[in-house]
Amino acid sequence: MKEIKHSRKILLAAVMAMAWSVLGMTAAAAPEEPVKKTYVVDKNGTGDFETIQAGVDQASDGDTLIIYPGIYTEEVMVMDKELNLIGTNRDLCVIQCDATSYMHMPLTIGAGKVSNLTIYGMSDKQAQKPGLDDAAYDDMFFLDWQKGYPGYAVHIDQNALYKHSLSFENCRIVSENSNCVGIGGRGESSITFENCEMISLRGGGCIFLHDSVFPMKCGEMALILKNCSLTSCLGPYVMTFWSHMPEANSLKLTFQNTRVSAVAYEYGYCYTPFNENSFLSVDELMQLEDNGSLYMAGLTSTAEELVHELTLLESGSYVAKINELAEKENAIDPLEDILPEGITYLRIESEEENTAVKRQVIAVYNRNSTPEIGWCGLNGAYLTPDSFGNTLPEMNALPALINREVLH
Repeated sequence: MKEIKHSRKILLAAVMAMAWSVLGMTAAAAPEEPVKKTYVVDKNGTGDFETIQAGVDQASDGDTLIIYPGIYTEEVMVMDKELNLIGTNRDLCVIQCDATSYMHMPLTIGAGKVSNLTIYGMSDKQAQKPGLDDAAYDDMFFLDWQKGYPGYAVHIDQNALYKHSLSFENCRIVSENSNCVGIGGRGESSITFENCEMISLRGGGCIFLHDSVFPMKCGEMALILKNCSLTSCLGPYVMTFWSHMPEANSLKLTFQNTRVSAVAYEYGYCYTPFNENSFLSVDELMQLEDNGSLYMAGLTSTAEELVHELTLLESGSYVAKINELAEKENAIDPLEDILPEGITYLRIESEEENTAVKRQVIAVYNRNSTPEIGWCGLNGAYLTPDSFGNTLPEMNALPALINREVLH
């Protein structure tokens, strides 16, 4: 009996040894996680790279570029990889380029993190060496109309966003041509802006977003703004949203403590009659505020005065001030107090007939060209319950439906 027990012990030890050997071989054969690297970009030559694009080209998924102070006049394109672009000082670390064309923008990115940077889409008042020629952009399937369209300061429209996240923290994004940020959505993704400032000096707004038009890249997308400020100096729409494929996409919106400074125009020549925004118009909001019914309607705003009316003379002076600012050699200097919080109602002399359906500071477009059930009539979109503390009432989660009867 003792011999049998002894044999069993030897057999068990042999089996365990074999198991550990197999496990060891498996562990040894398992691929190691690639080491995330950190590079320094310094245009003065003290880092690993003198340009941001050189660092982007060298970096791999998950790597980080620390960007030292300087004005980097280049077109940074982060394609098909997830990187972290971290500036050491928002006011001193600047990415800029002439973005008068859709083919040239300061930053194109799809996934990762961007922080402590100023991103400046300039007009053509300064010469700038292009990063890519037209032939290279032809290979990226740019449409003819896009080639003549003004460029964003930040462009987010690539499949790298699918099933990924992208965040911007403590950034200033300035555009002199179009919207500050242009987003082509992808499914199962999120884009977050936190402690960011967006300023559109000319005809565009701050954010343009459309859902995915690629069937294999559809799904739910989240857009989150926390502690941000959006300033649209001349553009009638501070944000624009477009629903192309609501049957395959949905958009989850969260706004928290976001300050909006927008403009509205007395004449309607700058508004599109195809805006399907179903929320209250600027005129309705102004009427509610004037008769003291704004909060009775269940609407909230952080603005001390939601709609500000300027005289014809004041409006002319304001437009002249913005045009002068945009013509400066460097329009990215601190831009505080351009507009008060809320909606500034401009009166401009014009012989144009007012053909606008209604004045809105947010534009909504649906594929079927009619308002749908969704946030502000946007098909497939909804506002999360934890949206609060914002300037525009439609950006705050409402406890109940708006009572339209208070307008009468």
